[in-house]
Amino acid sequence: MKKESTNQYLNTASAIIERSYQIKTHLDYFVWLQNSVAELIPHDMLLAVWGDLRQQQDGQLKYDAASNLKGLTTSLIISTSDKTSHFLNDLYEMWVACRNPCFVVDELQHTEMCQRVKAIFPEQLIEINSLLVYGMTDERSGDECLYIFFSKEHALEMKKQMMDFIMPHIDHVLRKIKPLQSDVIDTVDSALSLSVLSEREIEVISWIKAGKTNQEIGMILSISQNTVKSHLKRIFQKLNIGRRAQAVALLANVPSVKLKQLQLPQAEHSVFS
Repeated sequence: MKKESTNQYLNTASAIIERSYQIKTHLDYFVWLQNSVAELIPHDMLLAVWGDLRQQQDGQLKYDAASNLKGLTTSLIISTSDKTSHFLNDLYEMWVACRNPCFVVDELQHTEMCQRVKAIFPEQLIEINSLLVYGMTDERSGDECLYIFFSKEHALEMKKQMMDFIMPHIDHVLRKIKPLQSDVIDTVDSALSLSVLSEREIEVISWIKAGKTNQEIGMILSISQNTVKSHLKRIFQKLNIGRRAQAVALLANVPSVKLKQLQLPQAEHSVFS
């Protein structure tokens, strides 16, 4: 890596790590991954699995999915854990065999593993083409953890030095926030599903939650009613809903402060692209 490129990497990585200190909730964690970490590690979902991966006893493994893939949530992973265990066992054996903390599976659709994992999630993973896996062991508890980055890219460039530098911080962030419990998963999943919306669409849907009509929203945002209707049409398509009432029901589980947190700038162009 050239000196100039190295300096760019260090500046980007340092900024990402600095942002990690502000993370307090699982939604903060998701936003950080998609708008900061993705600059260095392009991905559409990060699945973290930890526990006794050697035995993979039913109910003993813990899962966390930070995903912007439609319909692929932590609750879905948990509900299908009996099926995903076979896929995870394949990745675990590959991790042990490679004698390296990380490895990449490119052109996933050409592997037998692809058939197994996409049989479990045929709709959610239809566009996923590669995986980047990073593993680490907690020497105190004996537990192991696999971090699996799912990407639509057909090939991922693995930079071991970069992974060794950034992954301990990702691991630390996930350890310091509360794990998703069954009684809060639906709330967080609802909030994460809204992350596919643009800033303007979030403004529109926030006013829907406040009970405003199309005419009132148009006046507040200084846009026409037709423009409001166009935004609503795109919102319904992105959230896979058909009516205003469904949007209100979805928003019922999402505090207004979370909607504000989702109004984010686009991530800057990666120095590694």
